[in-house]
Amino acid sequence: MKKTVMIVDDQDELRESVSTFLQNEGYQTLNARNGNEALHLLEESQNVDIILLDVMMPEKDGYETLRELRMTKNRTPVIMLTARTDEIDKLLGLEMGADDYITKPFSLREVVARMKAVLRRTSEEQEDDEWIHQADIKINLSTYEVYVHGTRVNLTPTEFKILMTLAEKPGRVYSRLQLMNIAMGEAFVNYERSIDTHVSNLRRKLSELGSSASIQTVYGIGYRFGVET
Repeated sequence: MKKTVMIVDDQDELRESVSTFLQNEGYQTLNARNGNEALHLLEESQNVDIILLDVMMPEKDGYETLRELRMTKNRTPVIMLTARTDEIDKLLGLEMGADDYITKPFSLREVVARMKAVLRRTSEEQEDDEWIHQADIKINLSTYEVYVHGTRVNLTPTEFKILMTLAEKPGRVYSRLQLMNIAMGEAFVNYERSIDTHVSNLRRKLSELGSSASIQTVYGIGYRFGVET
């Protein structure tokens, strides 16, 4: 079955060129000129597999569109498109739930390659109604919810992906580079040290609820999931 891609961009020529290229590559496409139009189309269609979302748009920008999308528990993978190259702009989108970032101008073949990588990664991560149980932690892979002793933990999308990855295979050591690639995408592998901040925040949130689970540092390598006895 063909994958359906939603392209959200206010530049008509760019939107149409991406749409035509993807159709030639075997994808179905839906086009939207702004965030409001995209959200309306998503309400009508349940078959969108991935969204290409421009950041700078009139009426409703990409960040606000993404925020509203995630508030509805819609977990459709999103790749942000932007002409802005500041790291903080990219991190903001990823923290809000984007799956990857592509900087304009871009190669159309790069778009297809990034889409395939995100779709592959998210399909491996998400299985409906699947839970991970480790010690006093329960992780719902369908709803992206985490509970400690029955209390829901408020995690960012990046923190969730880190915890999910580590908890799936307790004791396995993951390098910072591996975790960065899984949690934030290939575009940010050069910022692997920033994973330490996310791990620190994650540890604090689990500790505040009295979890016996721990994210252990393996010095010189990375992190692993363990349970304190």
